[in-house]
Amino acid sequence: MRPTDPSRGAPAESEVPTSDPSTAEQALQSKQLLGAVMEASYDGICLISPEGTFLEMNGAFERITGVNRTKWIGRTIDDMRSAPGMTRNSAALQVLNGSYPATTLVNISGGELMLVTASPHFGERGTLQSIILNVRNITQLNYLKRQLEDDLGEEALAEGPSVVQERLTRAGFEDFVVKSPIMEGIVSTVLQIADFDLTVLVEGETGVGKGILASLIHRLSRRADKPFIEVNCGAIPESLVESELFGYEPGAFTGSVRGGKTGYFEAAEGGTIFLDEIGELPKESQAKLLKILDDRMLTRVGGTGQRRLDVRVIAATNRRLRDLVRHGQFRADLLYRLETIPLVVPPLRDRKEDLKALIHSLLERYNQEFSTDKVIASEAVRRLMEDPLPGNARELKNLLVRLVLTCQGSEIGLRHVREVLDRSGSETHGTETPSPEVPADAPPTSMKARIEEFERSILVESSRQCRSTYEVAARLGINQSSVVRKMKKYGIPPPASH
Repeated sequence: MRPTDPSRGAPAESEVPTSDPSTAEQALQSKQLLGAVMEASYDGICLISPEGTFLEMNGAFERITGVNRTKWIGRTIDDMRSAPGMTRNSAALQVLNGSYPATTLVNISGGELMLVTASPHFGERGTLQSIILNVRNITQLNYLKRQLEDDLGEEALAEGPSVVQERLTRAGFEDFVVKSPIMEGIVSTVLQIADFDLTVLVEGETGVGKGILASLIHRLSRRADKPFIEVNCGAIPESLVESELFGYEPGAFTGSVRGGKTGYFEAAEGGTIFLDEIGELPKESQAKLLKILDDRMLTRVGGTGQRRLDVRVIAATNRRLRDLVRHGQFRADLLYRLETIPLVVPPLRDRKEDLKALIHSLLERYNQEFSTDKVIASEAVRRLMEDPLPGNARELKNLLVRLVLTCQGSEIGLRHVREVLDRSGSETHGTETPSPEVPADAPPTSMKARIEEFERSILVESSRQCRSTYEVAARLGINQSSVVRKMKKYGIPPPASH
């Protein structure tokens, strides 16, 4: 690539025949226009050569980063990374190493946050011609947003959730109700970062909608037409975690498929992989995941060759990963790598606006689904809002389905809600579960037999109330693999077969 003229904002054009004045003039005009466009951009733009040398940068890049154009044109990425006060993170370096497009979040002097995106520019033969850096000041944008809200007053604030809800509806998530300020903030963050290939960690209790957020991020991203692969790390037997996630070569181990197997990461190529229950991942697999996140290269189990990956990673957990780090059960470096964008979703009991709106939204949905016309009394709504709902939205859905289908009459009243909560209290609210009745004249049974009968009765009831073995596992606080094993032991059909 030819060097640029450092006085303007565009790389030098290829040589054009000077014998044709009109062609030369058009080339000059195109160059001047490109320079003007760069200078008019509010975002910082910088051009870097395939060797990592700074070719050109616009005024916004200087303003946002504090870098002086005349001092840095002709210097390299390594020079900037080693300079005092400069960040060591480099999106451009990731592109030079073959990972693109690349996005990083960096802090500049004064604590302001920048979003840096690096995209490669290839020539006709597929060779790298240059790297285009785009820099956006996230802190300043958030400040301008707050200033605009202050100027417009309460009306703008009141319209905020409806705008967010409208975006959700357009994305096909109309059932994802957002009324509370905290959830509006979370979804607004999702809308901002969805199109950038940043690793996201979603934390929250079981049933708060972590999977929905992950799916929303994928749907709003440039990867929307590519695979979205969801993996429950806690549901994979520990001995099979690496072969399931990363695949294996033919003959990698006894019992392996003859032709080898594609892992979940390869299946998600070009798209997004959602690693649910990431806290259940064994330490050995955590190390391999960390290497994949850093290098974007994958080695199958039993293999030696590396495969380049183009996969976005979203992880979720209902456990406190920092507590796991303190107890040596989770790698600190993996946690730092996963939480580039951390999203903490509060439970429904702490989001009363969302809870109330969700009750009415679900009631409307189930009325349509079951061809009913039920209404719910205000005191019944208040009672539901007082309940701790440890299963969050998942539990609320189950409760409302039961109320719609079992309530006699057109109105769901306080009495109906109390009855349903009392019946479900044994599994969901920590109250004591009565032992199965044993006739007085029944022959004595062993302690083991009575415990098994008790366990079976709980699984039968949970299977009736849940839609999957994963939901049963979440409700009972055990692993999904344990649920499947116990159901087979007692001959209980899985929930999906009801």
